Amino acid sequence: MGNDFFDDLLDPVSVDEEVQEPVEETVQEEETQPDTVVEADETTSTEPTTSEDPLYVFLQQRGVKDPSKIVISNEDGSEEEIDFNSLSTEDKIDILTQVTDSGLSENETRAINFLRQHGNLSLEQALDAYANNYLQQYLNAHPEQVHQRTYEIDDYSDDDLYLIDLKNRYPDFTDEELMSKLESAKSNEELFKKESESLRKYFKEQEDAAVAYQQQTEQKQAEDLRNNLLEASRNFNAVQLDYTDAESDALIIEDEDKRQMLSYILDQDKDGKSQLVKDLENPDTLIELAWLRTKGADVLSDLSKYWKKQLADERATNKKLQAKLDKVGKDTVIVPPADKTKPTADFDLWDKSGLI
Repeated sequence: MGNDFFDDLLDPVSVDEEVQEPVEETVQEEETQPDTVVEADETTSTEPTTSEDPLYVFLQQRGVKDPSKIVISNEDGSEEEIDFNSLSTEDKIDILTQVTDSGLSENETRAINFLRQHGNLSLEQALDAYANNYLQQYLNAHPEQVHQRTYEIDDYSDDDLYLIDLKNRYPDFTDEELMSKLESAKSNEELFKKESESLRKYFKEQEDAAVAYQQQTEQKQAEDLRNNLLEASRNFNAVQLDYTDAESDALIIEDEDKRQMLSYILDQDKDGKSQLVKDLENPDTLIELAWLRTKGADVLSDLSKYWKKQLADERATNKKLQAKLDKVGKDTVIVPPADKTKPTADFDLWDKSGLI
């Protein structure tokens, strides 16, 4: 059976569409045939109805409108309807596989399952964890590709290692005496090989210890730096606008400003560099930082003094204007306007007409 016959299976039906119950016909007994009795166990089908068959319901929920009428295409191009239960096991599995296929690849499915298992992580953290997990699985499957630790001592031959050990144990021996002991040790080849292997292992352990100590020292220095910066940020609460005037106003440093400054100094990218380090490596940015460090306070002070003078001049002008207004107010009599609604006396009419 070809895969193209599945095209007619997925009719656009709702997943929640109710399955229609088959209508049962009522059998009426004829009065003229009283002796005819229909036995239920002989005439009633024992096959489950569409609503009772769980596979039918499952197919309907996934878009197959009527599983009892699956349209298939024959080799001659003709089509016919076949009940799902009449299909072969292989064809049934093909149909069930197609209707349950999510369309996701194997890698996509693994990624989604990983995100579900690590729902407490942010998307970026989950992606990093997934990548690290995938890399670790790959390295476990291909141990030959795992980067092996290299040691400086591997650059030395067995003879060199033996001489180094001899010099450490016998610092007063001459070179001839040391060479003599080396030749004596090499006379027993098997024993010399074991001694060389033991020495190589010892020196590698010494290198490992030195690397571990260096890492611990660097971690301790980084932790001390972080603690010192945190303490400095707690004490950094304001910036004076004019450093030459102890009474000048100041800019208040908010907690969010402190977090941004600490992030600028401490947070590192995938290459282990903070934004401060990257700025220090950039000549243009480094010059800007140098200018701000050497001239920034002076510029801020000059700006503060400029606006202080502007404000003082404005206040002086306003004070003079207010004084003039106050003087005008004392020497001026304000006459209220006449009330036009007030009745006019008779002598006023005579006066206006020119009779008086």
